[in-house]
Amino acid sequence: MNKFCFAGLAMALSLGVSAQPMYELPRINTLLRERPLDSKVICYSTAGATLPYTENFDTPDVSTALPAGWSVSDASATAAFTIQVNALSGITAHSGKYYLVSGPDSRGNARDAWAFSPALSLEAGKPYYIALYCFAPGYQGVADQFEITVGSEASAAAQTQRLVDRTGEQAEICTEWTKVEGVFTPETAGEYYFAIHHCTPAWTQGNAVGFDDFTVSSEPLVELPSVEAYYTGGLWSFTADTVYVGDSEPLNYGATGQNVDSYSWEFGTDATPASVQAASASVVYVTDGVKQGVVTATNENGTASDTLETGVVHLSPAVMDYVCNRRKSDELTTYQVSEYGFMLGLNSNYTTIAEKFTLPDNARGEVDEVVIYTYLYALDAANQEKSLILSIYDEGPDGLPGEAVASFSGRLGELFGSENSVGQFCTAFFPAVEVTGSFFVVLEFPEITPDADNMLGLVSTKSRTQDDCTAYANYQGRWYAMNSLYGGANLSSMISPRYRFVAVSAVQNVANDSALSLSMTGETLYIRGTVAGDLYRVFDLSGRMVATGATDEAETVVSLSGLSSGVYVVCIGGRPVGKMVR
Repeated sequence: MNKFCFAGLAMALSLGVSAQPMYELPRINTLLRERPLDSKVICYSTAGATLPYTENFDTPDVSTALPAGWSVSDASATAAFTIQVNALSGITAHSGKYYLVSGPDSRGNARDAWAFSPALSLEAGKPYYIALYCFAPGYQGVADQFEITVGSEASAAAQTQRLVDRTGEQAEICTEWTKVEGVFTPETAGEYYFAIHHCTPAWTQGNAVGFDDFTVSSEPLVELPSVEAYYTGGLWSFTADTVYVGDSEPLNYGATGQNVDSYSWEFGTDATPASVQAASASVVYVTDGVKQGVVTATNENGTASDTLETGVVHLSPAVMDYVCNRRKSDELTTYQVSEYGFMLGLNSNYTTIAEKFTLPDNARGEVDEVVIYTYLYALDAANQEKSLILSIYDEGPDGLPGEAVASFSGRLGELFGSENSVGQFCTAFFPAVEVTGSFFVVLEFPEITPDADNMLGLVSTKSRTQDDCTAYANYQGRWYAMNSLYGGANLSSMISPRYRFVAVSAVQNVANDSALSLSMTGETLYIRGTVAGDLYRVFDLSGRMVATGATDEAETVVSLSGLSSGVYVVCIGGRPVGKMVR
């Protein structure tokens, strides 16, 4: 087994998030995703607001971590986490990024968590419509309980009227965001405070609950659609907002939304297809450049849209970059030691992990460095002297790691350093390894028994669809995708190899495609039998691309003026289809 060279660089982490506990609760992944809350009881001065009033909890005041005018009261010392603005891992907001969330308590303790709105000036005798969306998944068929109240002050004692009752027999399990509504008609004019009260009783095993899009208006709430777009496919640059794709390799677009009757996508004239009337689409771009996918969601009340933009670069011998499976828009996930037994890295459940890099089957390239981005690193001195094995694996027929192409070994302390730390970029250097098609980078810690003081957590991302998992772990002797090991598992790791594209693998041994024919007249190449919209490329025998473009229907004409004499290979849609002599 070859040795390899390590370089570690400790860096201050500037991710916009903080280290925090991550809580695993029964049945549902209710891990706090973003903001820690330091105090058990927080009360801030309130500020008046105007009608119609809507709060989506996405723009909290920097000094309070709450929306302007809001206050909370939660004296629980035993709740998994107190009521706060945050997000549960794996549970996206009804709209935006954050929502109000309150953790469960043990069976012996009741929840008594309050969130109070700003003061709202209301008229006497006039009805006001209150609405919000709740997420209350319950536990083993037992529903969590809450109520919406109103009163003259931002305090529990002053909340004298219940507007929404989800307590006792009225409690319901809401495994998706569900709208609840109430009406309040003041007897006297004045300032009123509304409250969200999480009140699951004692001796009830509950779960976390969430609240989003709180609205008070003189008119009933009209439900407009909301939509969030995502896409997968290709390899992403670690250094730029760029995705690398093979010839005719699609990007896969999708959308999730609320209150949507129909979806439509627009991709532009150089995309195939250019538009789709559906929630998802696979799109092939025939040229490089900045591309946009725009999704529009529609219902009877109106429309909402979201736009995804990225740079698309087709694989060619000019491509050499640190690649990864993280888009710039993906949220980063971090850990605290001993709190998360399936965290991505080294932990009590497994000691071997892998990250998959998906490429066209005929893409031939080289890998000679791997950057590993850690969040937590806690190893005692003895374990720092033990071995780490870094391997490049090919893809097996089942899509899992197959056979090792090359393996290298070194000491853990050489790569990750001698001091426990938070936030490191570490680089492993090794002789170039040739890979064809998809491959895996595998990290193995064969000599370590993980415990609370000896763990390693890699920065990872989890904001994409659960179907797009690129992180794997060897658990009890078998490989598993992380999302099949644990429902809330992270979907990609910040393992980033330096990949250099060499050529399509069949350049030296080309069989003609029977549906296509090539001919040359002067400096013009004619490709007959093509269909419109495929990508053609012309390579010299060193693998250098000398011409590219989109095919036309029936016949494609390519100017090769300026090329020197020699043999060239023509590829259509990623397939080598013939040689021609210039």
